[in-house]
Amino acid sequence: MNKFLKAVVFTMLLVLSLQQVTFAAEKAQRPPKPTEGVESSDPKYGSSKDIIFFSPAISGLLTDWGCSISNPSGTTLNVAGSSTANTTVDQMTLTLYLQKWDGAQWADVNSWSYSSSSTTFINKGTNTTGQAGNYYRTRTVHTATKGTQTETQESTSSYIYVQ
Repeated sequence: MNKFLKAVVFTMLLVLSLQQVTFAAEKAQRPPKPTEGVESSDPKYGSSKDIIFFSPAISGLLTDWGCSISNPSGTTLNVAGSSTANTTVDQMTLTLYLQKWDGAQWADVNSWSYSSSSTTFINKGTNTTGQAGNYYRTRTVHTATKGTQTETQESTSSYIYVQ
């Protein structure tokens, strides 16, 4: 009997020593949502169209403008903006700003400028990298110039969270 008991204890110790010890992964705590701006209904895509619906301008050069942010995978972010004029203008300019919520306000973390001459439309974007665990959005300044007339509008996308 003593031999049997030793064999059972040895077998149990052997089985237990071969088991992998696993610990529950601690789920990352999401920071509080921004107190400014609008959260996107799509966790991977935010747009200025989520915030306000633009009706065509009665006067002026720009008839439509907007911007967007997307998170296609990992920490890759795509920021984009577009503007439409009611006539061919001498120059259209887009300045895209990637903004990150710092816990108190939206801070510009990067910017890109694009321009096009003799056009009625501009649509530009770029890929960049964000950091997991942060909220991001895009802010864009849209400018159209024809002769001495210049019109500037600004758009801001809804925000997304990068996991």
